[in-house]
Amino acid sequence: MQVRTEAHDNSTVAPLASILNEMQKELSRLQEGWSHQLQEDPSRFGQVEGEVHQTFQQLADQVVAGLLGAVGQQPSLAEACKKSR
Repeated sequence: MQVRTEAHDNSTVAPLASILNEMQKELSRLQEGWSHQLQEDPSRFGQVEGEVHQTFQQLADQVVAGLLGAVGQQPSLAEACKKSR
């Protein structure tokens, strides 16, 4: 089974290790931005908190897709899908 993204090129989901590496880079970049926002204006804490929660929800979706992509390559999943039809 191939797990695909909603990207225009209909690409498959990257391996989970690759997803996690990219997430680490993205989180580092975002953390700097969130820290900067709070240093500039601590009253924006509520807004930053919302951004953090939204970001982690999106990242969790990517991890789930990566897990499904990895498990989807196993014959046992294909058999389970056939049985459920």
